[in-house]
Amino acid sequence: MDSNQTDIDTEIFDRFLPLKLVPPSLRGELLKHAMMVSFDVCRNIVKHNNKSSVSHYLVDGLAEVRYSFYHRVNIPCNGDKCSYPLEEQILEGGVVRAVTPCQVLIVNRDHLDAIIARLEAGSINGPVVQIIDDARSLDHAKIDDDYESDWMALFYQSPLAINLSAKKLQQVFSSLTSVAVNGGETIVKCHTQADFFYIIEKGYAEVITESSGPFKGKRFELEPGDYFGDESIVAQTIRNASVIMTSDGLLGRMEMGVFNHLIKPSLVIKPSVNELLELSNPIYCDVRLPLEYKLEHLPFSMNVPVGRIRKNLSLFDKNRVYVITPEGGHRSELAAYIMMQSGIETYCMDAKLCRALASQQARQVNTKVG
Repeated sequence: MDSNQTDIDTEIFDRFLPLKLVPPSLRGELLKHAMMVSFDVCRNIVKHNNKSSVSHYLVDGLAEVRYSFYHRVNIPCNGDKCSYPLEEQILEGGVVRAVTPCQVLIVNRDHLDAIIARLEAGSINGPVVQIIDDARSLDHAKIDDDYESDWMALFYQSPLAINLSAKKLQQVFSSLTSVAVNGGETIVKCHTQADFFYIIEKGYAEVITESSGPFKGKRFELEPGDYFGDESIVAQTIRNASVIMTSDGLLGRMEMGVFNHLIKPSLVIKPSVNELLELSNPIYCDVRLPLEYKLEHLPFSMNVPVGRIRKNLSLFDKNRVYVITPEGGHRSELAAYIMMQSGIETYCMDAKLCRALASQQARQVNTKVG
């Protein structure tokens, strides 16, 4: 599967709903969160997934919807059904697969929905388009699970990839080295130092967590598109789990230095002093242990240990902005990394920024007094 961003013509939006609702002045903005992907014959384009945050539009080629091995429906790119996201063909289950070589436009739905919401609120002057609901009915048979979806398309829907621009994603894909692995092979060993970031391209693996760790010895299955090894790189700690292949497969492997250059800055965001001051009523979080926090902390911060953050992500208000204070070091960076993947707007201070902020606030106080 190949992909690109620079060759997308925004006029193609006029073929699809709700993309045609986006005015020309905002299409360039949406393109930053879109990519054109080529799928070879017999490759899966999209599989039923209620948690998906992207939409797929068939631009060119012939695809088929597989509801089961015996129940298949062809959908040409110029057909009425392709005026809508391919996800609408598999609302109750199924997979869309390429019959001929296909070109597919993949768009981040969150950014599209935000633009549409602004249009509906009247904050943007957009075109008036009449949408006629058609009675599209499907036999909602469940798909056989024998088909391995394309790992790139699955990774693109992950919490990590959602935080990366299309250009950055291309750099990530081109920076991976494919490594053949065997079933039963240990890829990551518990209590070892971080070295690589991995994405599963083919095959399956199992995560075996440490019994004394945050997951209490639980085991998790990994499949194509899943990734691992990232958190220990961000936190600069030894690994608290082992990863063992349960089948032969291929892994996309990235050097730690490349990960820190390509991926980490998009999730561990360190703003300037002015950017920090412009944030609307942020909540400052110190992620150290309570005893550390009690000894010394910033007066305007609250104590939320990083372990508690992981367990209570659903309790954070996604309408608020959070700033992680720097005392926790790499733990602070890990907290920001975890929160960003959960859709929580989070920024990370370093010691230099903390000093600059204190100096800036002191100057503001002196100005008011004078």
